[in-house]
Formats: sequence, structure tokens, C-alpha cells
Amino acid sequence: MTDKPTEKKTAKNGFQLHGLSRVSVSNVNKFREAPDAWACHYLGGAKFSVGWAAIQGFAVEAGVEYGVFNGVETKECVERTIDQLKTRGTLLKNYPEEIEKRLPIVTRMVENALEQLMPLGRPEQPAAGDRQHSVGIDIRFADGDNGKIPLIGYLDFWYPQHNLVVDLKTTSKAPSKWSLSHGIQAAVYQRAVQSMTGEKPSVKFLYCLTRQKDPWLWLEMEDPDYYLASFKRTVKQMEALLRLSSDSRDIIQALPHNPDSFYWFGDEEISAQFYG
Repeated sequence: MTDKPTEKKTAKNGFQLHGLSRVSVSNVNKFREAPDAWACHYLGGAKFSVGWAAIQGFAVEAGVEYGVFNGVETKECVERTIDQLKTRGTLLKNYPEEIEKRLPIVTRMVENALEQLMPLGRPEQPAAGDRQHSVGIDIRFADGDNGKIPLIGYLDFWYPQHNLVVDLKTTSKAPSKWSLSHGIQAAVYQRAVQSMTGEKPSVKFLYCLTRQKDPWLWLEMEDPDYYLASFKRTVKQMEALLRLSSDSRDIIQALPHNPDSFYWFGDEEISAQFYG
């Protein structure tokens, strides 16, 4: 009697150990900037609160999307933005004061964004039911079939007629150059669209600002190699950390906790839950 051949088992990588089936640019950027908040969120299941800045950004994006995809008047887009801001901010602190403060800000941002985007024509409409186009590539962190993980990203505005991708940013400060996080996002999206279409697109970020002079800023990704290398290095580090233990609590407790990071603002209870 002969022995049955044993099946060759492939050791799980760090992502598989913790049930993480994919990554995103924001996911990886958060790991690099605030690994404690990242671990509590993605490994510990913590539900972090959403603040006024995030709601303001969503509201502006909703109004601008409505305008560029449907070709409607700016006034309607501003009204849509204000409605989103008021509805989503209902349960947050200082509601009356924040609404009063942010109404002129979102109005100006929407007006500035539409002034820049409308001349480009209408972008490609996302699939029915979707707000954005999804794109994906595999990120390799090690050799072999088990050494890569899918990345999913979402494009704000894709103009195939111009071979152009535009991402809208609603920060109040004007950057003088690409930040690492935004540079990575632009470079990864460029590579993802290139893998999908076979052509390397131009990727531009439109920063809608509230200053009177030059109320917008365009940045164009020209040399993505540095940002792609940085992104891949962080994914490798993420997987190496996750591989150290299959127990999420071990990972969370091993990371330094920085309660002064903006990621923890308003979430002191989560901080106390995981770090005492």
C-alpha cells in the first residue's frame, strides 16, 4: 500500500491571517500616518466618528458631481451641497455654529470647482448606481502566487476623451507641491487606469480653496515612480507586521499609541478601550 501524496500547503501571508482581502490607497496611507488608528479600525473593528471636515468634503463633492455629470446650473449644485451638509451634520456637535460657518465655504468651493471643470465637458458616467468609477490593480509585496493583494480605487472624474483623470480636493490650504499621500493616490490611479486602457493618462488634482486670490490650484502627476515605490514599501511593511501574529490584539498592543493625532479627535472612548 502506498501513502497518499500530501498536499502542499502554502503559508498564509499577513493579510490572509487577518482576513484582509484587499487594500486601498487611503487604507495604506492611514497605516503609514497613524498605525494605531489603522489597527484599531481594520483589525479591532473600531468605528471612528465622522467629523465636520469630512462631511463638508462629501457635501462639496456631491454638489460638484451633480453639476459635471448632469450639466446643471451652479445654483442648483450649491443648493444640493447645502442640503447634504445640513442633513449629514444633524447629529454632530455645534450644529448651528458649524452650519453658519461652513455655508459660505462650501458655496465658494462648489462655484470654484465648477468654473474649472465645466469647460472640460462631461466626464464618463459611472455604472448605474455608482458614484465613481472603480479601478483595480494587484500590489506585489513578495515573490510567488501568494505575494500580492488586490487594490481597489475610485476615480472622481474620468475624461476618456482627454485621457485625463481629475480628483477633487476640498482642503482649505493650498499645497506647494504633492504631499506624499496625495502623490501616492495620483500615481496609483494613473497606473490603474493605464492597466485598464493601455494608455498612460494625465492625472490632475483640483484643490478648491477659499482664498480670494487664486481660489483653486491644479497639480499634475508627472513622475510617479517615487510615489509608487513608497506605496509598495508601505504595503510590504504592513504585511510583515500582520504576519507577526494571527491575534489582532497582539498587533494593536505592539503599536505606539498617539492620542494627539487628529485621527483620535472625538474618539477618546475608542482610545480608552484599546489602550486604557
